[in-house]
Amino acid sequence: MAKNELAEAEVYLAVEKLSSFKDDYKAERWGNATVNLFFALEHIVKALLAGVGMESKSHEGVRVLFSMHFIKAGLIHPKIGRYLGNLYDRRVSAEYSPLRRAEFVKEEVDIYYEWVKEALVEILPLLKENGIDTTSLEDFK
Repeated sequence: MAKNELAEAEVYLAVEKLSSFKDDYKAERWGNATVNLFFALEHIVKALLAGVGMESKSHEGVRVLFSMHFIKAGLIHPKIGRYLGNLYDRRVSAEYSPLRRAEFVKEEVDIYYEWVKEALVEILPLLKENGIDTTSLEDFK
């Protein structure tokens, strides 16, 4: 698969996850909303990596490549990497700790959505520079 084709497929998956997030948010399913925000952000990062010819099959690999090639290079603010890591941890709690699901609240999810929007502001221009169509993500900023 060509790198732009893979990147655009990742953008499509990010849009799906963000749409699912909106549905979960409206239904007040805060744990599910958190899970969808994590995966949306991860797919956005994977699109960025794919746009420059990199791919990872693991969550950790995505975080390492993102850090090495975009954060350490000064292209992306380090807080975006922290957001991705924190969302990963909260996703794990939401999916694998049924007793902890009740701890997810709207105010927390609102913060997580702000994180994703901040990430979009930084990542979308880089995707565009690599010829990736990001039109479908613009509504989520």
